[in-house]
Amino acid sequence: MWGDEPQLEAFRERLKVLLEAHQQELNPERITASEGEVLFRQGEPVERLMLLNSGRVAVDVHQGEECHTLAVIEAMELLGEVGFFASGFHYADFRVVDGPAELLAMPGKELLKAMLFDSDLVVEMLSLVSERCRRGNRVIGLLLSGIEAVHDDEEHRLAATSEALGGIHFCVAKAGRQLMNLHRQQPSEP
Repeated sequence: MWGDEPQLEAFRERLKVLLEAHQQELNPERITASEGEVLFRQGEPVERLMLLNSGRVAVDVHQGEECHTLAVIEAMELLGEVGFFASGFHYADFRVVDGPAELLAMPGKELLKAMLFDSDLVVEMLSLVSERCRRGNRVIGLLLSGIEAVHDDEEHRLAATSEALGGIHFCVAKAGRQLMNLHRQQPSEP
């Protein structure tokens, strides 16, 4: 999907072990969420984080009246950590898709306390947030390259960019297709 699945799988296993080691302090609440249920809303304060044990969750960003799905996250992913460590507010809606989801919810303050005494947990959390930022930067770079290719009427560069976007995630592939459509709609220069 993102091209780094073996690394993510190893990270997920380490995070699972670390969270289990801190289960006493974190006292996670088991939640079953139905399809369509919104777990977090964009702009709301981050009070708890969730570990997605099974199911799928869409990450939806609202820009005015428009809503864009950035990604669909699958099990053993942590939800809410980016907003928690950044601004303290959720940057997107997190919506359950394709059936129910099983999650563990933990108070953010308790996770911070556990992190104070476990440097491995801190490193894994930083690794997760850094990886998500790296992925986002790659997508932004490709989108900017695609926009420039449309502007400069560079069909070969646009095709390469669109192909790269298509290989990242189906949500991002849509943007690559839209760039190709914009290029086709441009009037030919005389």
